Amino acid sequence: MATFSSRFQIRRKVGRLQAAFILLLASAMPWAGAAEFKVDLIQLDPWAKPNPDAALRTKEPLIGIIVDLLHEFERRSGHTTRQSLTPYARVERDLQQGDIDFTIMAWSDTRSSYAKRGTALVALEFGVMARQGISIKRYEDLKNIVTAAPRGLKVDPRFDSDSSMPKELVRDYTQAIRMAVADRKAKAVAGGLASLNHLIQQFGLAGEFGDVLVLNTSYLTVAFSKQSKQLAAEAQVNAVFKAMVDDGTAKRIFERWMFPPKN
Repeated sequence: MATFSSRFQIRRKVGRLQAAFILLLASAMPWAGAAEFKVDLIQLDPWAKPNPDAALRTKEPLIGIIVDLLHEFERRSGHTTRQSLTPYARVERDLQQGDIDFTIMAWSDTRSSYAKRGTALVALEFGVMARQGISIKRYEDLKNIVTAAPRGLKVDPRFDSDSSMPKELVRDYTQAIRMAVADRKAKAVAGGLASLNHLIQQFGLAGEFGDVLVLNTSYLTVAFSKQSKQLAAEAQVNAVFKAMVDDGTAKRIFERWMFPPKN
């Protein structure tokens, strides 16, 4: 015959299983009172770009890493997002002014006065890639060359604020890469190394670049505007993205776009 102690232990285990099941069921169901969030998407391949397939453009106008992350967020939460493809510099302004609720971008502490740091999705290395034959083994080597970088991009606090560092600020990564390859002033490009490498491979220019200098490691992060009218939902939004990190979905989306299989 079971003792009182053993019956108590069984009831306690059953109670825990029931509680776990309820939590699991709740996490799989959309929240009540679904909302729409305004989100800027940085216009940069492979993060977000117009769909090049005209046949699919009406149904799916934008594609990329951030687009897929937001689709998964919508699927899991029941919320919707109003997405705007936006140049990098304007994303910062929109966050500052509260014109958007949140964005997903590499985090920099320089925006902590107007944005709240949320879920970190994947690690990102930032640094400089130089043309073949240009040696960049240490930070001081960068002062001997001109480096092209997208205007407003946060690469590394020291690099960003160094007025003695020769830089050519351009519209985007594509312009920076083409400027360096054409030997027009710049001899290197700065930014997210995975993004730069993705584009360089895509353009068939891998043989044009050599030394790489890593300056900083940041994280692709949910950044919530402190001026957002939906700031009260920040914790819930971050919880959905945290679940995507925990089950590996965020990493799979990132790797599928950033490191596509070679044909």
